[in-house]
Amino acid sequence: MRKCGKGTLLLMSAVMATSLFTGCGKGKSSQAQKNEVYATIKKSDQSASAAQICAWLSYRAKNNRLFQNEGIELSYCSDNLAVFSDSVGSVIYDRTKKKVIAAVDLDKIGCDHFYSEGDEENPGLETAIKVSKDQKWMIIYNQLQGKVNGNIYAYSPKRCDNMKFAKITPSKQISEKDKLYQTIIKDHKHTQKESDSIPGKIGDKIRATDVSSSKYAYQWKDSKGIRKQSVLVVDKDGLKLYTLSGKENQPDIQSEMVDLKTSDKIQLNTKLPEYEYTGKDLRIKAVFDETKKKSDEDKEEGLVTIPMLNIYKIVETKSGAEVYANFWSETYYRYGSLLKNYSGGSYPGVMYLKKTKDGYRVTKTRYAEDGESQERSIWKLCKGYPDVAIRMMKDSVTQNQRKKVLQKYVSQNKLKIKAYKEYGWQYVNL
Repeated sequence: MRKCGKGTLLLMSAVMATSLFTGCGKGKSSQAQKNEVYATIKKSDQSASAAQICAWLSYRAKNNRLFQNEGIELSYCSDNLAVFSDSVGSVIYDRTKKKVIAAVDLDKIGCDHFYSEGDEENPGLETAIKVSKDQKWMIIYNQLQGKVNGNIYAYSPKRCDNMKFAKITPSKQISEKDKLYQTIIKDHKHTQKESDSIPGKIGDKIRATDVSSSKYAYQWKDSKGIRKQSVLVVDKDGLKLYTLSGKENQPDIQSEMVDLKTSDKIQLNTKLPEYEYTGKDLRIKAVFDETKKKSDEDKEEGLVTIPMLNIYKIVETKSGAEVYANFWSETYYRYGSLLKNYSGGSYPGVMYLKKTKDGYRVTKTRYAEDGESQERSIWKLCKGYPDVAIRMMKDSVTQNQRKKVLQKYVSQNKLKIKAYKEYGWQYVNL
């Protein structure tokens, strides 16, 4: 059996399509004005409010174990301001007042892609957020392999000075040829550095297994011209902003806790309903329940188990049935409007069922061995059924299968979920 999770990248590509037995519980823009923000922005606003964006970020900071290696991004930092971002939104934090002064709804403009770079064959979109030197403008856009992909939205952070805490909307849309874009890109040429490359004790702290940090450290100069670099960290104490200056190997370190609380009392719905089989085949129900039970044994709080069964053959016996399958199972948690994958396990094998008054129950399970012994053990399990053995060795869950299962789960439970996401890959719309 094979189980992946806790920061492990799940790359599950299909070799052949198979049957999936599952069930669930429960314009064109106007050209009237040159700087008009076009209809690419979603008209119906069902996304999070400013207070909800902050609440989700706080939830993320308090539940670091769920998020594995994904940190909250530090998009910008200066003496007085910092910008923190991830898929639920971006917030502008006043370092002098020690509070969030505005939030940006990234979902509404479709720029909510973080930790989704993919690989060379399947690159994913990544959202870029940059602030001008004078802090008058913040631009947000998606990029694919380093090149702009789609629209570039320009916001005015200065508007936050004279307004109550709220979401800010784009002031205008610009192009790559625009002087504003070119100036900001030039100013940001050397602002990002891989946070993993920071040396010394602070680097060791950032790289600790129970700590997540922003992917990049932000390099900047303070009002006195002193070079600094800042990194955003989530540890057992919460969300912290570390700022380093001086010698690289023995830097002066400033640490400050970041408070994302707002005056609004927000109740987040983070719970997910249990997944249940609703089909009519009682043999599959018994196998489904057994697979879920196995996964639930070490399931952490806040996760839902989603069995995804590839059934290759069912052999009727005098007492019941034998089910040959890959008893695949995955776990997910909710973050904003995303279902995020936490772990997945592949369990090729055979379940032996006994017929009962109400249906079937699993009396014995035999799984294939791991590693070098797997192929040999599969041939042994599938003795007499060579076609089953071949499929069991090569098969996996396809993205299309996974999408259909999760679409049904979301639909039948009336969840406000727009997509699912695996670590390191662009989310898939549901």
